[in-house]
Amino acid sequence: MNLTRLACLALLAQRGAAHGHQLKRDLEILKADEWAGVGAGSLNRELRQLAAAGLIEAVRTEQVGRWPERTVYQITAGGQRELAVLRGQAVGQLQEAPDAMAAGLIFSGAQDPAAVAGLLPAHCQAVQAELERLGRERERGMREGYLQPSVSPWQAAAFRRAELRMAAELAWHTECDLMLGARDAPDPPGQQARMR
Repeated sequence: MNLTRLACLALLAQRGAAHGHQLKRDLEILKADEWAGVGAGSLNRELRQLAAAGLIEAVRTEQVGRWPERTVYQITAGGQRELAVLRGQAVGQLQEAPDAMAAGLIFSGAQDPAAVAGLLPAHCQAVQAELERLGRERERGMREGYLQPSVSPWQAAAFRRAELRMAAELAWHTECDLMLGARDAPDPPGQQARMR
């Protein structure tokens, strides 16, 4: 899924014609590089590809002061159709992403359980730190208005999803600690007989 393409088309559809610098600034304000991996560095290449595919079109060039000329783009009818497809992929379907944690546990846990178990506390601390950072960001967002559901419900909903994902990851660590601790504990009476 090309999230940079989705972001470009969505911003042009929502906000109207814009040049690359405006789109970069919008993405920076939204901090899209942090939560969507949409970096400003890939934006110009994506705009060229969108134009070549007929999904956006140049409507004019602008020059402000001594800055280089900037091409202003707008979304085309084909771009609107592509945006609908990308939206359906991003929101309407379960995203199956590679799970590095699962791979590390499954493929390395049996080989060197002590080493893998030793890595888990650092990961747990990183998750806790991220959850705390998100809490501070939420407080700032509420003060500044960009995370208030009445002002920006979709941004508030997306941000809350990030918080809940980190909380779930933290809950997983608690369960994982119990599972790993139970592995070393003696079986309860009658457990071996039931397993046979």
